[in-house]
Amino acid sequence: MIQLIVIITIILCLVLGFYTIALLQIARNRYDAIYLNSFFYYQVLTFLFGIYGILGNLLIREILPKFDVNFLGIETAAQLFPFIGLPFLIAAWYMKLKMTAELCQKKTHKYIPFIYFTLTTLVFLGYGLAIKKIPEINVESHKNLQQYIFLGFAAIEMIVEGYIVVFLFIYSFGQQQLQKKLLLSRIALIIIALTLLKAASLYFSQVHFAIGLYFLLLFFAGNLPIVFLIRVFLGKKESVNTTIINIEESLFQKYKITPREKEIIIEICRGNTNQQIADKMFITLQTVKDHTHNIFQKTEVKNRVQLSQLFARNSTN
Repeated sequence: MIQLIVIITIILCLVLGFYTIALLQIARNRYDAIYLNSFFYYQVLTFLFGIYGILGNLLIREILPKFDVNFLGIETAAQLFPFIGLPFLIAAWYMKLKMTAELCQKKTHKYIPFIYFTLTTLVFLGYGLAIKKIPEINVESHKNLQQYIFLGFAAIEMIVEGYIVVFLFIYSFGQQQLQKKLLLSRIALIIIALTLLKAASLYFSQVHFAIGLYFLLLFFAGNLPIVFLIRVFLGKKESVNTTIINIEESLFQKYKITPREKEIIIEICRGNTNQQIADKMFITLQTVKDHTHNIFQKTEVKNRVQLSQLFARNSTN
């Protein structure tokens, strides 16, 4: 009976994880929001770690006892799967940091990648040394080591998520749009709750198998509320990618429009201001103005309205 419950839960986790990825892919195709790309890759990388690092660990614990492998041998082999899969998780957490900056329309501080990858590399090496020590210790000492490994994972995630939460709250206070302010603050609250629940369920997963299954659900499907929040927000506020869908490439070739100028024309056609374009494309306001001036000269229009009319007229041909 317990095995059946475990199998059903694992299948449910995989389905919900894949469903989350599918929702993000649909949103990427429909909405023009750069942070959706980072969120999508974050979810994919997390899903891969879940399959390889977590489910692989469980599979080894289920298979090896049937071959009369001793306890420490099983634990060593089981810990190798999350260790080898850890780069997926490290990359996933960084994509979440990147997504947060893009969601707030800010650039990631130049020192953040250095600090992050230095810290996670040390954790990766420390994890490897811990695995190497497993065959040398007794069963009782292994239980302590197991808790240290769990605490290490939880500590790194809480540091990353804590930074993200502070980042979201700070920029939510400065938002003038109520909908964006609510979005950032709600995502921050969901992250706080999810991080604490995952840390607690991971730590107490040894107490009862149901707690471990709860952790699996949180790991694979915990981001669904955030996905739903973002989709609702984008459905109300973001421009859907229909404005320029029928514009022919020959139109850009005709006026010798560069790739960067093409991006700016698209944003102008969507009604975005110069400042909004600058924030979205991570360039200065003056750069946007310079590109816009060059576009006006090439297309022989005098203002943004005429430019939009020029491309909008062609988009329906």
